[in-house]
Amino acid sequence: MALAIVGIGIMFFLGHLLSWVFEKTKIPDLLILVVIGYVMGPVLGILDGQDFGAVGAVISTLALIVILYEGGLHLSAKDLLTSSLPAAGLSFLSFGFSILIGIICGYGFATQDISTGILLGVGIGSTSSAIVIPMVKFLSIHPNMKTVLSLESAFTDVLTIVIFLVLVQSFAAGTFEAKNLIIGLGPNTLIAAAVGISSAFTWSLIKKRYSSALPNAFAGEAWALLTYGGLELAGLNGAIGVLTLGFSLANLNLLPQWTTKFINQSPVSFKEMSLLSEITYLLRTFFFIYLGILIQFNSMGTIFLALAICLLIFASRYLIIRMLFKTESNSRLDAMVATAMGPRGLACAVLATLPAQHGLAGGDFLRDTMFAIIPLSILFTALFVALSESPTMRAKISKFFTMYPEEKVLADNTKESLNTSSNSNPEPNT
Repeated sequence: MALAIVGIGIMFFLGHLLSWVFEKTKIPDLLILVVIGYVMGPVLGILDGQDFGAVGAVISTLALIVILYEGGLHLSAKDLLTSSLPAAGLSFLSFGFSILIGIICGYGFATQDISTGILLGVGIGSTSSAIVIPMVKFLSIHPNMKTVLSLESAFTDVLTIVIFLVLVQSFAAGTFEAKNLIIGLGPNTLIAAAVGISSAFTWSLIKKRYSSALPNAFAGEAWALLTYGGLELAGLNGAIGVLTLGFSLANLNLLPQWTTKFINQSPVSFKEMSLLSEITYLLRTFFFIYLGILIQFNSMGTIFLALAICLLIFASRYLIIRMLFKTESNSRLDAMVATAMGPRGLACAVLATLPAQHGLAGGDFLRDTMFAIIPLSILFTALFVALSESPTMRAKISKFFTMYPEEKVLADNTKESLNTSSNSNPEPNT
């Protein structure tokens, strides 16, 4: 027990230290945390994923909820309006390319059956919200690009989770029902978003009428947990609901002034934002260490296959960025970072174990390959981001991005970033 308590304290300070290192050097903290987990787990055998039992999965989910909630609180309505369409295009194209890559590598190279190749492509189709949202916050890219990449991670999570679950159940039963896929991607997603918006209005109403009875800290986070849990129990997408909840709370100040009679337009206080930031550091630190502990490299063949898949994923992102993002409205750094944002994380890790649990042929192959892809994709993302943020190293790889201008009007970007921040962040409500 004493060692566990000491470990929690160490994780808190370690998270802050590595975040500071990231801000100063642009060496991503998540990569160091994953490496620490891998060394403590598979390499040295000090920790094992089974040691955490159900607690590990619960805390990982808590980390995802808090990260999505905080990410939503930093989204402005203006950025959402201008970024939703490119984010949707990026999501569908990157997801489609992932399926194609999975079929080519799983069915073509690894000689698995076609259903295994499809599941591989779908399972690796989402970029990790838990990685992308915190990482882009500290990068020197345009605010709109930060929003696009954050939304992409949320959109692809929905596509991947819904389609993967439907396919696994269909392959296990030997039948396929398209209506389950359509309902999961369409109405269920819209309902989850609507519930998130309704939850935001309900919370602002509660804060207006019963603020004196509510605690000053963690009440908002607890409400986010209730929103996520309620949606998941109803068979809906909790991640979309929590992201929408945070976004709605952050933009209540856009409503007419007369609504202040009924709702609190700044329901998230300065104290809550500060506490949320600290909780995020702690949960992120645990999540990435835990992710490192779960990493499995069972054979060299699996490693080489995962490496080939990662290379194809990032090559496809380069082509997609070239197709979607205009050269006159995006800087070279924007394009480089967008290309780099292809890490796979929690969704991929959770889905990797399902085919074997359902007794599908190729289940072990899918688990081992997807677990190998996760750390390699994170490594590629971390290295490419570090190279992109360094002017010296960026110059060496700029030949692939010469169609994008090296510099944008930095003053305009800074001004827009400040305006976005002032519009999207709730005012201190102490």
